[in-house]
Formats: sequence, structure tokens, C-alpha cells
Amino acid sequence: MWSVSQRFQRGFFAFGRGLRFIARHRLWAYLLLPAIVSFLLGTALIISAFVAVQTLGEQWVVVPLGSWQWLYDAVVDVVAVAIALFLALIGYQTLIPLVVIPFLGPLLNRVEKITTGHTIEVGWRRDLFNTIVGGWFALRDALVQLVCLLLSFLCGPLQPIVMVLVNSYFFGRGSFDYPLEKHSRTLKERQVLTRAYTPEIYGLGLAQCLGLLVPLAGMVLVPAVGVVAAALLIQERDPNTALSVSPALPQR
Repeated sequence: MWSVSQRFQRGFFAFGRGLRFIARHRLWAYLLLPAIVSFLLGTALIISAFVAVQTLGEQWVVVPLGSWQWLYDAVVDVVAVAIALFLALIGYQTLIPLVVIPFLGPLLNRVEKITTGHTIEVGWRRDLFNTIVGGWFALRDALVQLVCLLLSFLCGPLQPIVMVLVNSYFFGRGSFDYPLEKHSRTLKERQVLTRAYTPEIYGLGLAQCLGLLVPLAGMVLVPAVGVVAAALLIQERDPNTALSVSPALPQR
């Protein structure tokens, strides 16, 4: 029986396993288009968020500060960078399921083929339903993260730690959502499975947040590696087991 801390560690180190899996089986070609889209998305969000926050900051003080103007400008720049990064990260997490993840379908199918010998196919109706639900979840999560960002300022020096924990969950869950769509017949089942993998979600999400700190390579690799890592974790812990522990759902 795995403890919560062990499962968290498994989720965290699964990111490295996902990267090695891609390298071992030479799946880089499957990453090309998602990587380009992810890089363009991340770059656009960072620039837009920084310009917006800095512009607002410069409008706060309309009276010239004289010799202290340089200090105010420096503080505005530092705060603008910090807030812009958080806002860009929230926007990035929101748009990944809508813009980047759909391009990872061939990669996920290839991972399933290598590890199980077959792919899990879903009909177009279910695919469309999952897309609509995923879009709604992404928008809802963005609002939740914005609220958490505002409340986190009450935590003082602990604010970055609080936001890392919040972002870790949403990042990890975003990676798990796509593979779990194939293992659930209803939205209720998907929610049960998501709760069942919570420690792994936090662990994988933290690894993804740290991965984004790597310039260029982070934005290019994190979404794809996260989905592969989630798929490997799901295959190691049978989703049927997670469903069977819930009395509200029938066993398959």
C-alpha cells in the first residue's frame, strides 16, 4: 500500500521517467507541433502580461517623485515581473488544454501502443463532449487561480509557496485529464478518478512548475512530458481499482 508521500514522490519523479520514455522510444517527432504551439503561447502570454502589469503600475503615481522616481520604477518593474509571471502561468494553464493538449493525441496513442500493445479509441461524440467539458474546466480553473492569487498576498512571504502549491495541482490535473478521458465513461467517473490520483497530481504538477523555470526547454517540453508521465502513472495504478473503491459507482 503506497502512502500519500510515496505517491507524491512517484508523481514528481514520473516527469523524469516521461522524458526518458520519449527519448528511449524516439518520440521527438510527435512533440514538434505541440512544442511550437506551446512556445508561441507561453511567449505571447509572458510579454502581454508584463506589458499590461507595468502599464498599470506606471499609472498609479501621477505626481513626479523627483529623485525617488528611479526607486519607484525599479519596484514597479520587480512587482510587474512577479505578477506577470503568475498571470502568464495561469493563462498558460488555462489555454494548454484548449490549444496544446489536442495536438498530443498521436503521442498519447503511441505511448499506449508501446506500453499495452493497443490504443484506447473513443468516438467523436465522446471526444466532442470531453472538449466542451475541458474548455469549461479551464475557464473555471482560471477564475479559481485568480482568486487564489489575490488571497495569497495575505500570506506575506509565504505567498510564492502558496501559489506554487495551487499551480502544481492545476498543472498536474491538466496532464491527467487527457489520459483519464479515455478511462472514464461519465463525468462522475472522471471526477472520482481525478480524486483518486490526487497525490500523483500534486507531485507531477510540482515537477512541471519547476520544469517551466528552464528557459525555452521548459515551455517546449513540459506539456508533452506531463501527459506521457500521467499516462505511465495511470497504467501502473489501474483506474478500475480507483473506481471500485467508490460505493457511488458500479465496478466495471
